[in-house]
This record gives sequence, C-alpha cells and structure tokens, in this order.
Amino acid sequence: MKQPGLEHYEAGISYHLTYPDLSLPAVLLQTSARFPNHTAMVYQNISWSYTQLNELVSQMANFLIERGIQPGDRVGIQLPNSPQFVIAYYGILRAGAIAVPINPQFTGDDLAFLVEDSGLTATVTSVEILPVYKSISSKVQLIVTDIKTPFSPTQDYTPSIPEAIRLEQHLFSCPATDPQAPITSQSIATLQYTGGTTGRSKGAILTHFNLLANVVQFREWFKNVFRDGEGKFVCVIPLFHIYGLTTSMNVAVYTGSSMLLLPKFDLNELMALIDTHRPNLFMGVPAMYGAIAARENHNYDLSSIEACVSGSAPLPPAIQEKFQKLTGGKLVEGYGLSEASPVVAVNPIYGTVKTGSIGLPFPDTEIRIVDPQTGEIITAPDRIGELVVRGPQVMKGYWQKPEETALVLKDGWLHTGDLVKRDADGYLYIADRLKDMIIMGGEKIYPREIEDLLYTHPAVKEVAVIGVPHELRGEVPHAFVVLKEGAVATEKELKQFCSQHLSKFKVPHKVSIVDALPRSSVGKVLRRLLREQLEKAI
Repeated sequence: MKQPGLEHYEAGISYHLTYPDLSLPAVLLQTSARFPNHTAMVYQNISWSYTQLNELVSQMANFLIERGIQPGDRVGIQLPNSPQFVIAYYGILRAGAIAVPINPQFTGDDLAFLVEDSGLTATVTSVEILPVYKSISSKVQLIVTDIKTPFSPTQDYTPSIPEAIRLEQHLFSCPATDPQAPITSQSIATLQYTGGTTGRSKGAILTHFNLLANVVQFREWFKNVFRDGEGKFVCVIPLFHIYGLTTSMNVAVYTGSSMLLLPKFDLNELMALIDTHRPNLFMGVPAMYGAIAARENHNYDLSSIEACVSGSAPLPPAIQEKFQKLTGGKLVEGYGLSEASPVVAVNPIYGTVKTGSIGLPFPDTEIRIVDPQTGEIITAPDRIGELVVRGPQVMKGYWQKPEETALVLKDGWLHTGDLVKRDADGYLYIADRLKDMIIMGGEKIYPREIEDLLYTHPAVKEVAVIGVPHELRGEVPHAFVVLKEGAVATEKELKQFCSQHLSKFKVPHKVSIVDALPRSSVGKVLRRLLREQLEKAI
C-alpha cells in the first residue's frame, strides 16, 4: 500500500534510501578521514577535532578491553552531556560491547533494576553519581570521571578513588589504534531503556544498523538545511535519551558536524552558547523552546538557528510561533519512540507544516493505523486508531523479554500503543496513548483533547489529564493544571471553561491546581506518578 502523504515531501527528499553496511564506530572513522580538522565537540570552550575524537574513542576501546570487557558485554554510561559521554559511547561500541545509557538521576531501585536487568559488566559514571552505587551489585566495575574538570592528559587527576577506576588516569596512556573488535552492522549497539512513563522500563535492543538507518533518514530530511561538515548542533537534550543520542550525537558524527555540549538545561548558558558559537541546529523539547520564547528581554543573538525539531511532548502552537519569530528559524514537531531509534515522523522543515501534527512518515517508514479492538486497518481520514510502524529503524525486541516483545512486534510491525489519526493529506496527529484513553460508561475520552483546550485558557501554563476510577462510570477525567506566574483561576472557572467547549461527558470530573507536573528528563509528563499521588491522597 502506497504511503499517504509522500506527495507533500519537500522537493529533492527521497522516500527510498540506501543504507551503508557500517557499524557506528566505522562511521566515526570515516568522518575523521573526511573532516579530520573539523570541530567535533565543544565543551566549556574547549574543542576537539574529529581526528582527536577518533583517537580518544580508540583509547577508550583499548582501555575497556584491558579491563576485561569482551564483545557483547553491557557497559553503562551514567553521565550528563559531556565529551566523556561521547567518547565512552563510541569507545564501548568500538570494543565490541553494548552501550547502556542511564539517566544520571537514577538511584535506588530504578538503578538497581537496570543494572540487574541488563547484566552490566561496567559503568562509566561521574564523581557526583558514584555514591549511589554503594548499594548496587559489587560485580559492576565502576569507571569514574569528573565532567567539571577539563578533560586533558595534562590535568592532574589525583588522588584516586578507592572503590572506582579513575578514567583519566588510564585512558590517555592507552593505544590510539582501532582494536578491530568483531563488529558488524547487525551487532547490538545499544540497550535503550524505555522511559518508564507507564511502568517498569524495558531495554529496547537497537543494532548498529537500526541506529544508523535512523541517522540516514534524519540526514535526508535535513538535506535542504545544511551540508556535511557545516552543521553545528546544540546538544542540550540529554544524550542518554534516544532522542538526543540519535538526533544530536549520531547525526552530528555521521555528517561531520560540531556538537556544542551542555550538561544541563540552563537558560542563560544555553542562550550564551547560541550567541557565542552560532549553531544552526537545535533538537529539543517544548519546555526548552518555551523557556526561550518567554525570555523577551535579553541581549543574546539567536539568529543563527535555522532548524529545530520538537519531540517527547506536544508542541503548543503559541510556543512554536513565538520561538520562530524570535530566532527566525524553523521549529517543527515530530514523533518517535525508543523502540524506533527513535524518529518515525516529522513535519517538513521548509514544506507544509501543520500545527498540532507530528508530520509525515520518515523515508522507508511504513505507517498503518489499526483499530485496537478489531485489528482492522483504517484508511479513512480522521478516524482514530493505534499507530503501527515498520521500517529499518525498528528494534529487534526487548532485552530478555520474549513475551513482551511478542506483544508489540508482530510480523515486523511495531505496535506503538499511541492513538493517532491521519488527515486527507497524510499528516499524522497524536490523539493519545492507548493506555491513557479514558472509557467512561462506554464513551471514549482522549486526554489530549481536554489538554489542548485547557492550554488555550489565558491562565493555564501546563496541564495533564488522567483517568481515575469511578464506581458508576468506570473512569472519569481528572485534570492537573499549573497556572502561569501571577495568574489566578479556580477549579470552578476552569470546569466552566471546559463546559463551554466540550461535550458534557468530557468535562473533567475534578481540576487540581498544582505547582508543577512530574516530568521525565526529556519533558514527558509522568502520568503514573499523578495516579500514585491521587491514590495516596485517598
């Protein structure tokens, strides 16, 4: 079946692509040959060329091999954005091992589960995070670094830390030659643990080919924006998350672009970085773009920004419009998930952009919309169903979870659990998560519809709607609202506002005005925590 929407691709962008049969470290080697002196990374105003990065990656690989790491071993990286993250990631892969990116905020049971589930052999972490490993398995080798200290062989890194191996004391003396570990494009590159927004996270098995395919697709989508060797990426989206890993690191390495690394989101630091280093590409989340758009009085020049993609959460139209006016660049919404490396669909950068839409399917990405109850393929426009995806970027399955893999991978098709609709032009729109859909007395209620309406209220800054149990109706919608600074609104007022625009059964049963919504590191609202808060309050 021909994919709807391909006629709306930008001129020159192809749907069918050719993918190199390479591992990711081989891509880095190729890039270092093409752009040896081009800046690969900038961090704390220190820069590294692609030649230097490639050599450091080989040193990292040889260091890991000296520590007993073997092909197929899982090695964690629990670091903020930093040169050490990039070097560790590609070094792990060049050693033939499997990289397991870990959220630096993980502690306690979350971290213990991931260490146990993946079977980590070693972890590269920072001196600040190291203490959380005291209660974790002693079988894991701890390799520690200091992201606040200049990363250089001339730096004094003594004293040593008794319970860990100090990376900088060993790395720079290792050979800077490729160890030639047995890696193919089909080798597992990464166990990407899902966000856990609805429960315990799972390790998506992504091969070198899966990840590189998504990079090639992304490069094709941006071919009208920049040329290889001329890109400068703002790397503030966390690299441990698949969105940052692919769109801000792997794409940069593939295209010989510069990575401008920021370890955390700080508005002033981010705007100063843009002003100083003049990046043209910025992959982020709505909260980041919203913070910039809200900063009306500043002396920073943001005009270098040419193109941005917003993911991980819905992009409010007001933020999109204001950010574009402020920078002069294009900001478009896209969609992805860990199981697809992650990008599945994006609005065209210079083509027709539809507000509220996640855009068109990526090259070589097949999309189906199916009825979640009957499995019927929906072809009519504007009918809601589950998004099902097939393409070269789709994972091989979940790590050591064959039953859960079978639930989401069927005949090569990935069942995303997201409810979408497609308009007559083939543009996709997220309706909601299948798990978040509220069924009240047989009526289907999509939280996104209520949220989108409440976002238009002048006093509302953020909103999330969940379904809560009800004795008679099964479930009812409950809205959590964060008000804008200085704004005033009552529960009664907000419910009346909903009543004016929604069918009666869709009006929230209750509206809770809260100080903040619980979010993941990349801005997704953690609805399970909202449910837990309500359960504790009962």
